[in-house]
Amino acid sequence: MKRLWLAVLFVLSAVANGQVTSPFTLYVYDPAGALPDTPLPAVYSLASTPVGGNSAITIKMVNTSSDDVYFGAVLVSTSATSSAANPNFSVTGVFQDEVLAPGAFALYTLNFTPTSLGAVVAYLNLSFQIQQGACGTSCPFSLLNVSTLNGTATAPQFTLSYQTASGPVTLTPSSSSPLNFPNTSMSATSTMTFTLKNGSTSDVTAPAISLQTLNTNEPIAFELDASSVPATIAAGQSANFNVTFAPSQSGLARVELQVGSNTYPIQGEGIIVAPIDALQISYTNSTGIRTLPQAATPISFGQVLPGSGASVVLTFSVLNPATSANSVTIPAITVSGTGFSLGGLPTLPVVIAPGDPPITFTVAFTPVSAGTFTGSLAIGSLNFSLTGMSLTSALPSLSIMTTGTMGSQQQLNLTVQLSAPSPVSALGTITLEFAPSVANVTDDAAVVFPATGGRELNISLASGAQTATYNGLSSIAFQTGTTAGIITFSVAFPDATTYTQSFTIPSATPRLTSAQAVAENPNLLVTVSGYDNTYSAGELSFTFYDTSGKMIGSPISYNASSSFQQLFFTGNTDGGLFSLQASFPVTNGNPALVGSVTVGVANSAGQSTSSASFQ
Repeated sequence: MKRLWLAVLFVLSAVANGQVTSPFTLYVYDPAGALPDTPLPAVYSLASTPVGGNSAITIKMVNTSSDDVYFGAVLVSTSATSSAANPNFSVTGVFQDEVLAPGAFALYTLNFTPTSLGAVVAYLNLSFQIQQGACGTSCPFSLLNVSTLNGTATAPQFTLSYQTASGPVTLTPSSSSPLNFPNTSMSATSTMTFTLKNGSTSDVTAPAISLQTLNTNEPIAFELDASSVPATIAAGQSANFNVTFAPSQSGLARVELQVGSNTYPIQGEGIIVAPIDALQISYTNSTGIRTLPQAATPISFGQVLPGSGASVVLTFSVLNPATSANSVTIPAITVSGTGFSLGGLPTLPVVIAPGDPPITFTVAFTPVSAGTFTGSLAIGSLNFSLTGMSLTSALPSLSIMTTGTMGSQQQLNLTVQLSAPSPVSALGTITLEFAPSVANVTDDAAVVFPATGGRELNISLASGAQTATYNGLSSIAFQTGTTAGIITFSVAFPDATTYTQSFTIPSATPRLTSAQAVAENPNLLVTVSGYDNTYSAGELSFTFYDTSGKMIGSPISYNASSSFQQLFFTGNTDGGLFSLQASFPVTNGNPALVGSVTVGVANSAGQSTSSASFQ
């Protein structure tokens, strides 16, 4: 056999396109059950919706094929052949990364949330893998258009503007250009006033106003005061509210101002003005999770049973980095507020030179009575607010048990257990939080409870029971996503201390979930799908074998680090998922004589391989 000279052409993408018949039949579904299921037509028109409003329909997707179908994602895209999201639509409550057996179905909601006036056209696309025949989990993925969505955006009920010295400036929802607060010293604040105007001819209930971040575990540097906004804004009238930027960390801080269904990105940069601004302040809780506090967000000590003598203790660290220009003198460190106390203080005043070891101290919350407590911590001229709760409870102590080994891309189950039978019936909640261990990654949207597609569930306890239930089930499913990090569950019942328990998803070598090899003369196409929970994949290797199993030449290496980095860190909403396709033109030889290929993908934790025979 002649030696085959193989040249590498590498393409990385999130979803592989395919041309197959849809295995799904889609219906417009009435969650209330009052109307029968109606087949979703090839072209569907949604209700006209004001800019900033929301119109939604529920879709029932039934696997009407005779094969198991791996349902990858539902996408509302900018074209019939694209995975690029249309900004006027969103999908919620969707079951993704699930295998639907013949006859099984999934429900999800299409939301039309227009951002500008006029007609809007979008395309409902599905990504899936038909697990048919011998290919099993190595079957190719397909991206298929199943309906064209039409909508009309009408004039908004509300407009939002902010005040400047030269007059008001109207904001555009979902703008790609954030509103910039002035650069602000870490020991100062900057405030902007926003005006919400009802432009309609009737009185309208004021929309909900909040500040949102991708990482709900991370304190934000912005504070909202919407206390002056009335419940109803009269026709043609306006209401004002304030947002204050109060950074305690240097660098750029971002947040989204949410007004109804509209989002407005805002940002500001904390800068070093006074020497004390250079100090880097952090604190850790009993589980070792480190947090960088912001003056705009109160430092929470959670809940403690009153009078029990129990405390929540946070350990604070104050560092003057080696890059700082000056030594910093801290004349005093004080705490105020009932139930809060200091411990382990250094001798004060203390001078911290650039590069010195950090000074440390503790703040404890030890309440003696029930209630909500507030206080403040002052480190020199830097101030932080403190909050804690103290609640009495008739419930025994709680614990959380999980099934299986914690790892990425899994659906596991948890149970909320009591140390003894509950003396009372109670309704509560269980909340899931995720803190990635990957630098510059704030969240993984796939870490959810599949039952709702969200991160909070209502649970109940029956009198005499020792296990909490959700919809009558004591085993509650959750998904671990495709990013290494820490999952924390918090269980809260009225008049009870919130119980939290954390689990670590360790870093791992890439997981290759499917591999496909196709000979299309004169090219050999190799397609691999999988995930990398470290986001550090880079080096690829391809080892080819002839039809008798003998290696052809030497393994071919390719450094795809830049392509993986672009996929993982540019507009990524799919966690560590990836699909890659490599094309090898055969310049001297017969592609039909190549029998198989072994693909290796390496990341910071090591290498994983997968093999496929050429079809």
